[in-house]
Amino acid sequence: MPVSPSVQYPHWKLIDEARGKGTHWQVLGYPRFVVLGNDVVDASRILAAGKDLRAAALAAATPHDEPVHPLHPIQHARVTLDNSAVYLEPGALQFMKGRIQIDVGVGAGGGGVGGLLRRAATSIASGESMVRPKYSGSGEIFLEPRRDHLMLVEVDDAQLMCDRGMFVACDASLTLDAHVLGVKGASQGGEGISMPVLRGNGVAMLASPVPLDRILRVQLQDEELKIDGPFAMMSVGKLQFSVERAAGFLGSAAGGEGFLNVYRGTGEVWLNLVEARCF
Repeated sequence: MPVSPSVQYPHWKLIDEARGKGTHWQVLGYPRFVVLGNDVVDASRILAAGKDLRAAALAAATPHDEPVHPLHPIQHARVTLDNSAVYLEPGALQFMKGRIQIDVGVGAGGGGVGGLLRRAATSIASGESMVRPKYSGSGEIFLEPRRDHLMLVEVDDAQLMCDRGMFVACDASLTLDAHVLGVKGASQGGEGISMPVLRGNGVAMLASPVPLDRILRVQLQDEELKIDGPFAMMSVGKLQFSVERAAGFLGSAAGGEGFLNVYRGTGEVWLNLVEARCF
């Protein structure tokens, strides 16, 4: 049974974890956080001067002879395998130990020759790699440290679709493919030509440009969500996605609206509030 990273690796603090199909996923961060203590920071004056409040608070609280550690530390990820397997994005591995084999095949998509050709075409269109190494066996895998925000999402007999570049790793029990919008649909909806799609049961690890408190998680129960802009970053559940005209041609032009990103069904859609200009 995997134990907390603080027992084996005191350098790290456990930030998040999830259990998949014979896998134990952990997001780890360096544990040194700044404590302001009795230092007084004039927030109103700092903001009026157009300066970053967090940077000023860190500078006030950190001795000049020590390095400044950000409030959101660089994150590592550890995946413990128990006679199981995972897919990783190429280049994601930092080091591993145990009895783990690497299969550098096309991976994750299935579908034989037809699936291979389809993934090759979507890879060219989207800029994503169609080769995702498969790691199988028992042991520990550590991924390259990152400055963005790692998030674990459990997929339960459902579909997960995310923005290009967000996929990091997943259980090998999930099938990884692509949702192709085409050039016309991508330009109209503001999304990429092709977006990664995972189907089945298991855990997926995604990299977000913003922390969880900057994400609005919209729940749908056999409902419809229409979004005017490309700030939907991820959806999970039993949802259908399409790009549609806001109204009739004349009404759309008169109202200043164009095309909307539409989600229908039951599930959850994550909206990037920073990209939506809420901050």
